[in-house]
Amino acid sequence: MKNRYLYFLLSLLLILVYWSWFIPGPRVAIDYPFISKSFLEYYFSVPFVWTEAGAEGLGQYSTFFLWGWPLSFLISIGALVGFSFAFLERIIYLLPILILGVIGIWKVGREFRLSNLSCFISCFFYLSNTYILLLIDGGQLSIALAYAWFPMCFLLLKKSTKNGIKNKILSGLAIAILGFFDIRFIYILGLLGLMLFLYQLLLIEKKNLISFFITWIKTILSLTFIFLGLHFYWLYPFLMVPISSSMYQYFIQTSFTNFVNSGHSLLALAPHWYINVFGKITSLKFEFIFIPILVFLASLLRIRNRETGFWLIIAVSSVFLSKGSGEPFPQLYMWLFNYVPGFSLFRDPTKFFFLVMFSYSILIGISVDEIVKRLGTNTKKGYLFVALIVFYLLFLIRPVIFGEMTGTLSIPPLQKEYSSLARLLDSDKTFGRVFWIPHFPDLGYADSIHPRIEAAIAVQKRTFGVGTVGTYETFNFLREAPYMGEIFDIAGIEYIAYPPLNPKRDDMHPENVRYYSLFSDQLAKRPWLSQVSSSLIPLYKVKNHQDKFFITPNVWWVIGSDSLLNEATKSANLKLAKNALIFTEEHQGLGQRIDELPQAKIVLNDKTSVDLAASFINSADLIFPASQLSFNPDKSGWWKRGVGDLISWRNFLQTKYGIDNQDFDLGGGWAVGEKELKLKVESEKFKQGKILLARVMESSRSGQVSVYQNGELIGKVKTKKASTNIRWFEIGQLSYNNSNIEMETSGDINVVNALASIDKAEWMNYQHKSQNLQDRIVNFDEKGLSNDTVPQISYQKINPSKYLVSVSNLTSSSFLIFSEAYDSFWKIEGKSALPVYALLDGFRIDRNGQYVVEFEAQKYVYPGLIVSGLSLLIVSFLLIRSSKRP
Repeated sequence: MKNRYLYFLLSLLLILVYWSWFIPGPRVAIDYPFISKSFLEYYFSVPFVWTEAGAEGLGQYSTFFLWGWPLSFLISIGALVGFSFAFLERIIYLLPILILGVIGIWKVGREFRLSNLSCFISCFFYLSNTYILLLIDGGQLSIALAYAWFPMCFLLLKKSTKNGIKNKILSGLAIAILGFFDIRFIYILGLLGLMLFLYQLLLIEKKNLISFFITWIKTILSLTFIFLGLHFYWLYPFLMVPISSSMYQYFIQTSFTNFVNSGHSLLALAPHWYINVFGKITSLKFEFIFIPILVFLASLLRIRNRETGFWLIIAVSSVFLSKGSGEPFPQLYMWLFNYVPGFSLFRDPTKFFFLVMFSYSILIGISVDEIVKRLGTNTKKGYLFVALIVFYLLFLIRPVIFGEMTGTLSIPPLQKEYSSLARLLDSDKTFGRVFWIPHFPDLGYADSIHPRIEAAIAVQKRTFGVGTVGTYETFNFLREAPYMGEIFDIAGIEYIAYPPLNPKRDDMHPENVRYYSLFSDQLAKRPWLSQVSSSLIPLYKVKNHQDKFFITPNVWWVIGSDSLLNEATKSANLKLAKNALIFTEEHQGLGQRIDELPQAKIVLNDKTSVDLAASFINSADLIFPASQLSFNPDKSGWWKRGVGDLISWRNFLQTKYGIDNQDFDLGGGWAVGEKELKLKVESEKFKQGKILLARVMESSRSGQVSVYQNGELIGKVKTKKASTNIRWFEIGQLSYNNSNIEMETSGDINVVNALASIDKAEWMNYQHKSQNLQDRIVNFDEKGLSNDTVPQISYQKINPSKYLVSVSNLTSSSFLIFSEAYDSFWKIEGKSALPVYALLDGFRIDRNGQYVVEFEAQKYVYPGLIVSGLSLLIVSFLLIRSSKRP
């Protein structure tokens, strides 16, 4: 059959599979919601390392995700030209996915000597299997682009190992483009390239070894140079300002890597097929059994073939990797995850389905090729066999054809209702965030004036999560925390949206429907909310909300937990919008900045002057025992809880021991010992003559913590007290140099947060400073309030990382609040922000006039862009020059 007929037939089949995309209207999903015009145009600029366009709402440092900026820039050009969201998602995503996928697989198939009919089957399988369909249905369209482009990248990589600079340049460009789609799949391509190298090394003749190695070295160096040069615009700021430890923990966690078993990957069955709801794993389906049969039949039909052997190795290894830490041999994936550089990017092992589907496509093509040859090429039997394969593949994906999918491969419900909500929000020209419960819906509305905050993400922020009671009802902080209206006020949240349940994605069990109705009623009864009757989607308006910048007349330096937030509800004068609270124990070394705010009052919230003195300790002198522990008890019996684990940590204390505590952990976590245990703590900071301090928990279920060095008792702390508290204690003086210490505990539970090893003179200096501050220590009440006239402010947004703020009517030093998520790189006149309310940024201002509030890390983007631009020019010049050579 001629190629043009096969291409036409393949196009018809793909239209049949993706029919919903060819009907007018937006195609949306949880991971690819509707994007407003203002946000579509948002990226027509240089890349910004700070963004509020995502689900975070309060903004976040986004350097690691800037690799996708070129694609976003291309979309923004389309929006500026006047194209709609619905048109752009088809022309930028769907059509390139289908076209690139067909071209890539077809060319790879021809490279491995497959017939056109076999390439036809390989292409159809590659673009219609459950994995790529769920990627597109779930809205992971940039990953789907990477999936479609991946075969071409491999082919060019393979060709680049041959002589010729042109092949190397084309391969480098292809890899750089793959990185623009999703940087993680360069790593997977690297693994595939490594396997190709090892496989060729096994087969190469000894006399060609030297030239073989030289060629590969030249290839690797060339590709690395091109990739680094074209991606330098984000790599440079990323290296200069790495991601935070909390985000790093997100990438290296493995808590949900074992939901896939080897059966799913072996059958080429995506684990969430077809409902596509994370955590709802489909059972293994017998009808998929013919896929692995077709795949591994290739080894019997094309015996002793090098290409077949290579793809079989890829298939087996990728099936093993894609199961993650599931059986069999779960320890191997965990070892790779913990010790192989870069492997921690794959907390979700289904990303290795890339290699599964790629290798399966080629092997199925080989099997079809051999069977058709035996049946007779260009005979009715051969065509009938191919037709049976096509019908079988269509049968496997019948939920797509019958419109049973839940994302972009279906028609979204409630389009009129969400359009009405969009018009309502667009008509409100005052700044105010929208809080969506539980997630931002696929047809929701957000723009630069009304950024979105998702409840499921907000609850991970301490200021929201600390109000949650228990773990069953995650969002009950809206109901249970009496101060939550104050938090919404200072966070600039104007609306709460609670969209109705989606019958296709949500569990419509009567209990869930009843809960939705009950929670809606509870929201309507909150005194700080009022229901917007004109909205067709349940919408509540916050009665008071601040602008993005506002000034508080009072600043409080709090030593202790944020339980003080409850006091803000006792008086209109104590409301948070008038009182900035800085929790010193939220961050290490924060107390050292107390002199920056001489007007700030100090509150000891169930703490002593020892805790005040300890707040001045340099972060370099702190030791966190939790850093050497795992989340499960080790052989010592000790375990840890992490920084972002507040809700489950409090629930554990409440349910098992009947105690509660919401103290900050200085960002270092909790080391937990239950019953009588010993823990050895190693650190080079333990030096002879230094004073050892410990921050431990007191409670009715604790007992005692004794600290030894070389078997000699340094000191002990009695931790059994009626009330639960976290406090600093002076343990004693160290007697040995660079010797580890050992802690022994008694009682039901003991918790150690931090140790500090500091010079005696330095500790005395901290205590003396604490005494000098006694006159500033007050209670959090109206006696310490300032009633100065509140200055007037206005601001201009230059770009997401820079604002001009104008202040007038300022009579004394005041505190400027910037309601974006706290980051120390937000600066005003070179001074870093202070964390306010454990959530936002705060700055001291002393004069009337104009201030520049700027995210300092943005300055690293511009030299990176220059390098990337020059790299593009050099690569283009070399490509043109090499193309002109005979």
